[in-house]
Amino acid sequence: MNTFERNFWSLYVDFLEAFSEVKYKGISIPYLCHFRSLFTNHHELKQNLSSESFSQQLYQTVQDKKLFQQRFTEFKKMHTNNKVKRKANGKVALYNAANLLRFPIEITKKHFKPEHSFVIRDIRGKTTSPRPITAEGLPAYFLIDYDESIDHHVELIQKQVAGIIEKHKKHPLFGHPTFKEAFNAQVERIAHRIIESTNMIKKLPISCIVFSSTHYYQSRTLAIVAARHNIPTICMQHGIVGSENGYMPKIADVDAVYGHFEVDWFKSIGVADDGVKVIGHPRFDLINKEATITKETLTKKLGLDPKKKNILLIVRGNAYIKHWRKLLDEWDGHDQYNVIIKDFPAQTPHPLTENYDFAVSSKGYHLYTLLPHVDVVVAYLSTVGLEAMIAGKPVFLLSIPAPTYSGYYDRLGQMVQKEPVGLANLVNRYFVSEKFRAKESSKRKKFLAYAYPNVKSSGQRLIELIAEMTKGQGKA
Repeated sequence: MNTFERNFWSLYVDFLEAFSEVKYKGISIPYLCHFRSLFTNHHELKQNLSSESFSQQLYQTVQDKKLFQQRFTEFKKMHTNNKVKRKANGKVALYNAANLLRFPIEITKKHFKPEHSFVIRDIRGKTTSPRPITAEGLPAYFLIDYDESIDHHVELIQKQVAGIIEKHKKHPLFGHPTFKEAFNAQVERIAHRIIESTNMIKKLPISCIVFSSTHYYQSRTLAIVAARHNIPTICMQHGIVGSENGYMPKIADVDAVYGHFEVDWFKSIGVADDGVKVIGHPRFDLINKEATITKETLTKKLGLDPKKKNILLIVRGNAYIKHWRKLLDEWDGHDQYNVIIKDFPAQTPHPLTENYDFAVSSKGYHLYTLLPHVDVVVAYLSTVGLEAMIAGKPVFLLSIPAPTYSGYYDRLGQMVQKEPVGLANLVNRYFVSEKFRAKESSKRKKFLAYAYPNVKSSGQRLIELIAEMTKGQGKA
């Protein structure tokens, strides 16, 4: 572990240890929290996480990630009751935490029928219908409809929290005023989520819950309550394991992952073999679907020069913008490329399109609409790189990793570059050297065999996993 990782996980364990007795309905609340958001506004602490001296201010020192994951594995086991009889004729529930499930409508319609499935949502929003139907044709149930008034219980828990904070005033996290406010807010929401989840599960016939993530308190709480009622849970992988913070700790019974990289990674932190299954992701099933627009039409819509090569540049707001400028500076004056800039999550033209005549906006076209008509994809260390390779496109990546980067793309070797000038030269080389194109193709295929083995559709593999996990439904 590097310094940041050691400090981060040690700080997390400090939190778990200090507040472990803060419970509601017998569940230790800190294990359900979204930990990182407890110090979102504590900028000094976030800066100090990379400092060697910071560890001297902590109570615990985590040297092994396996031991950290083991805490949550035992916590989950403590709340799992396999003796509870499952309800007969249960249905699969889809819970889209933080809008990360990303199942395409047509894929959902194909594999999840309304007679066997429904959607769980947090709040009603603008709907007044008692049982609205989603765009996928599935009935929606709202957790808030199963809530109760528990203000007195919440006040008692928050009073307990205040007492513990008073004992740890000198701790770098617990002593900061923003921590108390953030933790109290999560305490209240988690307590309500325990009530909501318990009441919903008691009243609805649920055979399995599919999550987009169990990283957030909303979904993590639901997953633990589900375990109490012997309901199996599956967590879909919502993006590459670029940073381990989004995937540790593992909570669901099974994490449905993209490929062998994740299997090996989860094993490295102590997760059992049966806790990870290679499924892929249903949204990737549409990557190689027949193009929805012709290249001629796209060329006209975006104002591209049909005689030039099309490079798709993936950016994220102003992140790494100095690097992208250096990259485009290398191509400025070459008069060989159209650079289509796709920003995430914004749909408006990126500022780079104003400075370079050969750079144009993607105009909100979906990634899978653009991919068939580009020659090369250039991106930062994001899931788009994997998607583009699944689409059969050469991919070149700018490597500016986070402190907890997993090394996901390391197997691509020189196709990943730290410097934008080197990245630009690599793309130039690709277009002029047949030998290099063959090398890139070989690297990409070997990478995909490990990262995304495409045996059959992901949607079908998910349905088979659900069937396997709900076998013997209605039995203890």
